[in-house]
Amino acid sequence: MLTIVLRFAHVFFGALWVGMMAFQVFFLTPTLTEMGPDAGKVMAGMMKRRIPVIMPIFALIVIISGMWLLQRISGGNMGALMATPMGKGFAAGGAIAVLAFLIGVVVMRPMMMKSMKLMEQITSAPPPQRSGMQAEIQTLRARATVLGNVVAGMLLVTLALMAVARYL
Repeated sequence: MLTIVLRFAHVFFGALWVGMMAFQVFFLTPTLTEMGPDAGKVMAGMMKRRIPVIMPIFALIVIISGMWLLQRISGGNMGALMATPMGKGFAAGGAIAVLAFLIGVVVMRPMMMKSMKLMEQITSAPPPQRSGMQAEIQTLRARATVLGNVVAGMLLVTLALMAVARYL
């Protein structure tokens, strides 16, 4: 029963994590870029719905359940599992997912939080400071966009590895 619960959590929250990240990178970010300053309203709505808190929680559920599943399918002999193509596929997918999570939480999230804070402050800032703040927001967004593309790519590779690992 525990394996079923772990597998459900892993697949369900994995689908949400990868899907939400793909949606943000391929659809939301380009739309926000086109919106210009009005993007701040959308980002405020995302903050209100706690997306920056929810996404890392989903990711942690995926990573923890995945590690637990890996331990369970190894039967206590992780070395033997890692010697198989299936074990190598799961391990590679898991390692890439952990790296994507770390990039997202340690590097990308602080950039986006700073950008959102600046967007909130820009309307009440004195006009001479607004252009500097806008430039900093654009720089942060550009960096976060690149990192978002990298993380989304890593998660898609992870998804592919997890989907086929049993058949390697």
